[in-house]
Amino acid sequence: MIKTKWKSIIAIWISVFLFMSFFMMFSGCQALFENSESTGTDEPEEKSSVFYLLGNDKVEGQMMGCVVQTMGGKTIVIDGGSEDALAKRQLMDFLSENANGHVDAWFFTHPHHDHIGAFHGIFSNIAGITVDKIYHNFPSLDELETYGYRNAGEMKIWKETADIFENKFAGKVQIVQPKDVFVVDEIKITVLRVYDPTMTTNFVNNSSVVYRIENDHKSFLILGDLGVQGGAELMENCSLELLQTDYTQMAHHGQGGVNQEFYAYIKPKRCIWPTPDWLWDNDNGGGFDTGPWQTVRTREWMEELGVTEHWVAKDGTQGIKF
Repeated sequence: MIKTKWKSIIAIWISVFLFMSFFMMFSGCQALFENSESTGTDEPEEKSSVFYLLGNDKVEGQMMGCVVQTMGGKTIVIDGGSEDALAKRQLMDFLSENANGHVDAWFFTHPHHDHIGAFHGIFSNIAGITVDKIYHNFPSLDELETYGYRNAGEMKIWKETADIFENKFAGKVQIVQPKDVFVVDEIKITVLRVYDPTMTTNFVNNSSVVYRIENDHKSFLILGDLGVQGGAELMENCSLELLQTDYTQMAHHGQGGVNQEFYAYIKPKRCIWPTPDWLWDNDNGGGFDTGPWQTVRTREWMEELGVTEHWVAKDGTQGIKF
């Protein structure tokens, strides 16, 4: 009976010892886990600049609109999109939701309606959007009418946009020149070329101002709708170092713009396509690559150059942190 009593006492002590050891080990692990978790959540998220390609998934025709937002909260617009009601609404909603309806700097490449139409549509009425400064180098109305006339509707947009610049943005419009540099917070915008009035072939597309947009980490080349002749001029007059960037906006929506020689020269790393789905697939209603456009050929050029990363407006609005 005595032996049984001692055995019971020993068993109780062993149970207590094991319980305490387990409790201490669990408490230590829990404390370690909690310390590790709190360290992770206390670290602030690193800020970055963001480049947005506005979507061309709901708008029927082609268009180009881009927005850059700085780490300091300022907003830069490039072109903006077409006069289509959905394109205008998209731009207004984006600016209202992400920039409190304010643009610090608005840069234009050239005056075709699918680039300036949204701006024209917004500011032809009570805008609801404010703009600090506008930058462009458009040909004169006389030059546009002589060398770039396509229809009366577009000519009307050009004339009304000129009136908007003069009457609603007096003192806020700057005509850019090559080598101009503009700084908005951490973003630097360099003008690489402007239109040559003697280049009358494909006049309006070749009037595209070319911009280099960059911060300390990444860079973007904005070609607008630049054509073959403008691309050749750019290769001749601009250093390769400035033309080679981390991201290249594909000229003229990815087809009928600068040629294969130009892209081989600058060697794009990543491509930004202001391109709707029908143009991306060169589909005029008969299926893939049945249309008259050269987008599929341009895609093949990029594949040959080893480019594997593409942002395409057909997939909706997309942001690139840089």
